[in-house]
Amino acid sequence: MNRRSFLKGLLFFSSIFTLQLKASKKNNVSFNYGVASGDPTNTNIILWTKVSPTFNKDVTVKWQLSADKNFKNILNSGYISAKYSNDFTVKVDVNVPKPFRGNKVFYRFLFNDDISDTGITNTLPQNNPDKYNIAFCSCSNHPAGYFNAYREIAKNNDIDLVLHLGDYIYEYDKDGYATEDSKRFNRVVDPKHEIVSLNDYRRRHAQYKSDLDLQALHKSKPMIAVWDDHEFTNDSWKYGAENHQNEEGFFQSRKANAIKAYLEWMPIRENKSKLKIWRKFEVGNLFQLLMLDTRSIYRDKQLNIEDYFDGNSINKSKYKRDLSVDRKLIGLEQMLWIKNNLNKKFKWSIIGQQVLMAQVYLPTIFANMNKKILPDYLHKYLKIGGANVPFNTDAWDGYPKERERLFKELKKVNSVLVLTGDTHNSWLNNLYDANNNFIGVEIGTPAISSPNTIDTFGSLTDRIEEGFIKENKNVKWTEGKHKGYTLLKLTKDRSEVCFVYVNTVKSKVYEVIDNNKFNVKPNTPII
Repeated sequence: MNRRSFLKGLLFFSSIFTLQLKASKKNNVSFNYGVASGDPTNTNIILWTKVSPTFNKDVTVKWQLSADKNFKNILNSGYISAKYSNDFTVKVDVNVPKPFRGNKVFYRFLFNDDISDTGITNTLPQNNPDKYNIAFCSCSNHPAGYFNAYREIAKNNDIDLVLHLGDYIYEYDKDGYATEDSKRFNRVVDPKHEIVSLNDYRRRHAQYKSDLDLQALHKSKPMIAVWDDHEFTNDSWKYGAENHQNEEGFFQSRKANAIKAYLEWMPIRENKSKLKIWRKFEVGNLFQLLMLDTRSIYRDKQLNIEDYFDGNSINKSKYKRDLSVDRKLIGLEQMLWIKNNLNKKFKWSIIGQQVLMAQVYLPTIFANMNKKILPDYLHKYLKIGGANVPFNTDAWDGYPKERERLFKELKKVNSVLVLTGDTHNSWLNNLYDANNNFIGVEIGTPAISSPNTIDTFGSLTDRIEEGFIKENKNVKWTEGKHKGYTLLKLTKDRSEVCFVYVNTVKSKVYEVIDNNKFNVKPNTPII
């Protein structure tokens, strides 16, 4: 190349750089919603972000995976398009080089001079670790209070993995469930109406991802998430929901909107169907983790307990007869998948799912409560306090035959731990099949911020908790006074269950309570 050609080439590249710089200044992007990682395998991890451009066209961003936080040792990198059709969200399935698998690595996204936050993540270990720590949580109602518990998960450097068991967002309008203090907290929902359209669900996800405590969690730990009902609408089933009315349009269209937004905004590995989010994860021979869907795809409509009341009494015989009908909660396809994926080689078999699995009856104290102190929707339950019949037909108690089929499969493996969300309260339950065979232990996690027992029943909470334990052989412990998360410390010989609480979600100034700890031994009921 002669001097003239060199100078001509230099001038060309200089002009290109100038144009790119001008374009960068004109077409700015920002990363307002942080970064997230999820669905770690033994080799790969999903990296996520949301781009906010000043223009409505696809944007190509660069991603980097590094061994160090200064990005001096780049392990992997590439480019990905943030598409207008996907709300400018991006997900990339990144392979982590073998020497760094199971260890902390760093990642970020770039567009010219705009750089995202730096995230920290890790794949699942490929070896057989002696211990592994899992935090799990659910039920984060944005207007109900601050996400202090998310902040605590982010701060705990001993946590290897976070499971979110659903109700990551809520669908209600500005005057809906748990919105009483939203103005005072500056947490009024966006949009202000109940979410139905695709844009509605996207905006609600955006509001949640704007929360700095949630951002802190996501950028500090990988997450495995499944939806519950509020990612769609309250008490959903395959063809409808309690909180869906005809004037809100075709339910399947609403569900499709909710699913699309969820898959856009969550660091979840997608499959071709977009619907089947059940999936399996393995860590050596220490544990297998199966994440299930109990709400949305195969679930038959719940029984309405009000249909069985006659005055102040319940028609027990008809109620029990209808409960015994073979109705589906997880469906035949998911059940077959469970059967084919459970393996006896693991020390622990963990099931991550949404709704309470143990058989639970309302204690007698409910029969004597004053209706005037309770919201109208709870009045029906007062009639069955102490009646020794299942009260929550929205949970596994409403699908006993399907539960027995699941128990049949779980009996084939070792040391079953069922992790449960949805109830907003903490639970330790023993699980038994219809023949009184011990199946495993259920651990119900408290809400991140959603109302629990004390928010509804106040000073009666202690007596209610005592009643649940005294009048239910399966319930060994329950707590409905605090919000928080659950830390599961797995070893080969035992698992420690620690319920980590914050003393308030009504203030950003709070204290941590972590003295509720229990040991679970392999294949052994809680005494």
